[in-house]
Amino acid sequence: MELTARGMSAMLYLMSVVLLILLGSCHEDDSPAPDQAHLKVKVKSDGDQYDAVYLNILQLWTRTSAGGGKIEANKKLNILGIQKDSIIAGGHVPHGNIQEIMLKVVPAGNQIVIDGSPYPLEMPQGQFIAVNIAENKLLMPNETHTLMLDINLSDFIDETVNGKFVINPNITAVLD
Repeated sequence: MELTARGMSAMLYLMSVVLLILLGSCHEDDSPAPDQAHLKVKVKSDGDQYDAVYLNILQLWTRTSAGGGKIEANKKLNILGIQKDSIIAGGHVPHGNIQEIMLKVVPAGNQIVIDGSPYPLEMPQGQFIAVNIAENKLLMPNETHTLMLDINLSDFIDETVNGKFVINPNITAVLD
């Protein structure tokens, strides 16, 4: 099959257009979409019955009246060692009334330490922990909000009759 100059030109033009489309689709824009809220996530914990509580938090998922979003955390944290003003995750999410917030946690590898001995912390309900917000549930567009996860360890961790430690999949939070 013989290509004419016109055919070659048309093929090169088509290949250029396809290449530009592919390169343009690979670009990730980190700037927030219009009318998104910036959310910073902090943790405070209550209780002194454990030496350490290690959670491997992957993401924080949000669902608001304007849509769903997620913030990457990807951190293994000792929640007892976190300073009150430390931000564990932050990012942009859709604004609006919060309908649901979930922590996505790696279901294996979490642990507690009691008197220097580590014990596995199991998640029989799966890898999601519900976050309950008591009052203000409105994320304003183009504003920064802080979500303070309040983990009461006596409610968050249960010891079963056979000596295993499990996570109660609910956390209370305050949004400011």
